[in-house]
Amino acid sequence: MKPAALALLLLAVAAPAAVAAPEDDARVENRKGVGQARRGNLEAALASFEQACRVNPFDETALANLACAHNNLGVLLVKEHRYAEAIRHFEASKAQKPEDLQIRFNLLSARITMRDTDGAAAEARGILKLRPNDEETVLRISTAFQKIEDDETSQQLLEELLSKTPNSARALYQLGRLHYRQGNFSEARYDLSRALEVDPGHAEATTLLRRLEREEEVESGFERDTSVHFSLRFEGVFPRDWARDLLDLFETAYQKTGDLLGHYPAQRAQVIVYSPADFRRVSDLPGWAGGVYDGKIRLPVPPGTSSPDQLAGAIFHEYCHHLIFLLTDGACPTWLNEGLAQMMEGLDPQRARQMLGTAESAHLMPLARLDGPFARNATRQQAERLYAQALFAASQLIEEKGMAAVRELLGHLGRKRPLDEAMGMVYGMGLDGLDERVRQSLD
Repeated sequence: MKPAALALLLLAVAAPAAVAAPEDDARVENRKGVGQARRGNLEAALASFEQACRVNPFDETALANLACAHNNLGVLLVKEHRYAEAIRHFEASKAQKPEDLQIRFNLLSARITMRDTDGAAAEARGILKLRPNDEETVLRISTAFQKIEDDETSQQLLEELLSKTPNSARALYQLGRLHYRQGNFSEARYDLSRALEVDPGHAEATTLLRRLEREEEVESGFERDTSVHFSLRFEGVFPRDWARDLLDLFETAYQKTGDLLGHYPAQRAQVIVYSPADFRRVSDLPGWAGGVYDGKIRLPVPPGTSSPDQLAGAIFHEYCHHLIFLLTDGACPTWLNEGLAQMMEGLDPQRARQMLGTAESAHLMPLARLDGPFARNATRQQAERLYAQALFAASQLIEEKGMAAVRELLGHLGRKRPLDEAMGMVYGMGLDGLDERVRQSLD
């Protein structure tokens, strides 16, 4: 459902009439439009096709070409990140060819990218009515509902599909992945195992099943609790009241981080808390890591932690990662992601300034190279410096234009704009400019 998957449509040229007829003018305009489209002038082509349809409203070739031109112009506008205009053209194309799946999926993709949840849901249901029994269509629509945070409808569609085609490896994998993300291990294991029975070479199912089995070995005896926006798994050594207090802290993070970033997810986030040893078994991170977000929020509870309040910093940090992932569809650069999470955690950018030190400012790593989880690629000392640089860089953006500009930047990233382009639109500078700003502020 990403813009790159948008489909162009081919234009048609009507065969010349053997005898002159009143609709000849329409054919002339149609041929003119096809020539303009082939030269890349879609707006002029659109005008010609519209004129052809005005001359002869019953010219099927001109009507089809008008729909194609609207669609193809919409695709071009998506590539230019002009989504509102693109949607208008996709709607016009759909009005001419309502049963064309390519047009409908283009419109659905654009609405998802614009976070138009209601519009996307309505379009998805409209597509389903056209092809209710087509496996490919149902799978794509199921994925679309997950993107708009409607897991319930997605699961229902997959289960209905499997009731008709029980040996669909793709549907089994999608359902297994959905169950895994929801923390339903037994259901996920069944679906993934069935997918591999049908297709033993299914690499994604193999990888996810191995991951699930590793986690299940640790978490099989964990207890569960839920709040309005979170589902918690925890070891029985933690009292039930302790778990409720932890969920209350997460609900506070939901509200405060949502206020900061302007998003309040509909689906429950998955949270798992571990002993430090179990956390390392599941995440393979160093002992000093205070948590990780990998689609689920995973927190180790250090020895001597008597109250969930002692985990507040990690809770706000990891929930911020969750929210940024949803807002940007995973497209946020590491330095910005970690910088904002630390600010949400309550860390002071001035401490980052002190750690980086004026004498070292010339040796800062370019932000473009701060990629991947810091904890996996660095010693504790190296990671502390990377985190400090990320925090200070994010604080510079906030100091420059406030949180509203940061939210705008995250929105552009979620709509798949390249980082430098998005930075230029919001701040008037690219990543190199921010690097220089950070160095100057440290000197």
